[in-house]
Amino acid sequence: MKNKIRITVLLLALLAFSFVLACGGGGGGSTPEPTPPPTPAPPDPSSWKIIALGDSITYGINHDNPNEEGYVPKLSRMLGVDVINLGVPGVRSDYVADHLVENLEKYHPTHVLVLVGANDVQQFPYDVSHYIHVMQYIVRTIREYNAIPVVGTLTPFCHEFEEDYYTKNINDRNAALHKYLEQEMSVTLADFAAVFTCDMMEFNGGHHPNSWGYEVMAQIWYDTLMKNPQY
Repeated sequence: MKNKIRITVLLLALLAFSFVLACGGGGGGSTPEPTPPPTPAPPDPSSWKIIALGDSITYGINHDNPNEEGYVPKLSRMLGVDVINLGVPGVRSDYVADHLVENLEKYHPTHVLVLVGANDVQQFPYDVSHYIHVMQYIVRTIREYNAIPVVGTLTPFCHEFEEDYYTKNINDRNAALHKYLEQEMSVTLADFAAVFTCDMMEFNGGHHPNSWGYEVMAQIWYDTLMKNPQY
């Protein structure tokens, strides 16, 4: 009886040892490396239809070089698709909101670039809450029409007179865009404020980008569109 028990114990021990070896145990094996997820394919802009909404910066005004292109035609060439320029000089965010449904129903875009607020700063510098309320409406409406909103932060105001005054108000709006749109509504921001300096703004007036500034803007729009996985 005792011999049978010993044999049974030995058999169980051999089976357990074989199992450990088969699983890579005993210090001689290694855990298989997990298979990495497949790399997502890069976006294909050829199927996109893009409209750009905004004020004179989207329109492309450059007082230093009136014949220079704005960011829209530069971005069009980079993407290989026609970006429709709906920028209107002098308008505020409420103008963009008032004409938004009209433009969405006319063009049926897949993506909507929105850069507006500089004129809000000049005309209503302290009303940041109204500006953000309007921008949230713009984002929600774009999404209701099954398009993707991409919002630009505001470029600096560079002028020897009252520059600090306007800079504070622009910074307040940009901080609100990050908080209420990017963080709370998961809106993708093209963050011009993070890289723009007064060297990129026109000398005469300092409100619009110069030729270099528009090149930088086109590149930031492009990088934002191409690197975002939802596109």
